[in-house]
Amino acid sequence: MRLLSCLALAVTSALLPAQDFDFKGVPADYAVTFATASTRGLKISDSSEAKAFKARLEKLVAGLAKSGEESKAMQLAIKNATGLDLESPDTSLAGGFNMGPGDQFTGALIIRGRHDSSRLAAHAAAKKVKTLNTGGVQGWNAQELLASLGDELAQVANSLPLPPHDLDAEEQPVGLFDLDNSTLLIAQPKEAARIIGLTKDRGASFTLPAAQRSTLAATGRPYAVISINASKLPAGRELAESGFIAGLFVMGEKGNEQVMKVNTTFTTKEKAAPLAMQAQGMLAMAPMMLAGDPTKPETAEQKEMKALTGEFLAGIQPVEASGNQVTLTAKWDTLKLFSMIEKIVAIGAAKAKEMPQPAIGK
Repeated sequence: MRLLSCLALAVTSALLPAQDFDFKGVPADYAVTFATASTRGLKISDSSEAKAFKARLEKLVAGLAKSGEESKAMQLAIKNATGLDLESPDTSLAGGFNMGPGDQFTGALIIRGRHDSSRLAAHAAAKKVKTLNTGGVQGWNAQELLASLGDELAQVANSLPLPPHDLDAEEQPVGLFDLDNSTLLIAQPKEAARIIGLTKDRGASFTLPAAQRSTLAATGRPYAVISINASKLPAGRELAESGFIAGLFVMGEKGNEQVMKVNTTFTTKEKAAPLAMQAQGMLAMAPMMLAGDPTKPETAEQKEMKALTGEFLAGIQPVEASGNQVTLTAKWDTLKLFSMIEKIVAIGAAKAKEMPQPAIGK
């Protein structure tokens, strides 16, 4: 019985990191897939230190051309209209995309977070946002809906790389579809219908390859991941010659540290070797490049940025090459990472205040 319990615990521990990312609905044929997981209980976002860090950042950017106020206003507008709290540690994302010839791409974003469906529908109706229905699910024109939330979000909506309003017969506007009270989907109607089917188990959703799960587990509790499948990328001579098969980027929290891993897989050990050598060479050169020209005077700001860069680079470990895989690992103490980010933001804020402000028309 004890042996069976230990075995069950080991299996569960191996599977939990991958299960923490909910890819249900994400098509398995996407070249690039990504997801975030709940950060509930993690120091990086759901701790007293994280909340204090966020408050200090908000104070730093409060006077920068209303940027802090505008950000708060946009988040509040979204919450008022939909009931969705984008800052909740329980809100997570999943999605991906395929790339075609030129600038063509197909993709989707799934937002998993509690929201008020009736409030969302009422807001869309009041603002006369165009409806889009697909797969038996109600939706609305995403660009129009975003623009209806306020002037700041209207500017964001107009700058997004979405299909134009004067669409060709084969083109469709990007829509926001309300799947249930905890799932929103952003995609073009045709793609949305396919994804809705996947959420109802009509077809296989994406799952992280077994070979990538050990990398996830090594980060402790992973909360963000990006996976690349080279076989789904547009074919090309350069890609074929590189031997690149797959890539993985993951962020996780392990104890008091934030852990980042970047893993790449190639067809052979020989194909992987050049990347490992180049990456290690760049890491070895970084301190010398950072030192700069000792004969040239430096400002206090330059010295501080150099110190911060050195502190950041200190967290990056030597490149690991194992067979046909190359892995880069970095670890930063969470509180020190907060401090680094805060100092960088402070420098940026001071720099922004020194810049001439645009004239305000009478």
